[in-house]
Amino acid sequence: MQNKTEAPVQRPIFLTVLCVLTFISAVAGLFTQSERLWTPGVVADQMLQMFEQFRDNMEARGQDANADMVNSLFDSVLTRLDAETIRTSAIILLIYESLTLYGAYLMWGLQKRGYHFYIGGVAVALVAPMLLIGGWLGVIVTLGEVFFSIIFSGLYALNLKYMH
Repeated sequence: MQNKTEAPVQRPIFLTVLCVLTFISAVAGLFTQSERLWTPGVVADQMLQMFEQFRDNMEARGQDANADMVNSLFDSVLTRLDAETIRTSAIILLIYESLTLYGAYLMWGLQKRGYHFYIGGVAVALVAPMLLIGGWLGVIVTLGEVFFSIIFSGLYALNLKYMH
């Protein structure tokens, strides 16, 4: 039984800020990925146009020694960019966003197992695109989503001492 004179454990401000940033990011991500899940053809067309425009801008700047490599990269991405791939990436990222959101919620309540959920979500976002999408597009999906999450994983780890 807890002594009534003990003060409740306070959540550190730094952990609070991390959790709030994760809440905002995950909710926005859930919204974005839900849209991508329900309209994958539209999203695929938009992304194809964006990549084509980017490729045209690169070519307009002139050819250099890396032009063949860049064209190979674009060809690899553009051949895999279709509605089914967008749907697959949306499902992967919905799982990622859900796990990181739930993990942040638990860490908000100072529960250490929240960190494990958060890391699980990051692992899904790291591995699943490579396995289920593959190629350069899998790499792009992976890097686009987990860069800050890896940094946050380290920052959350610094706060594990406050969790039970």
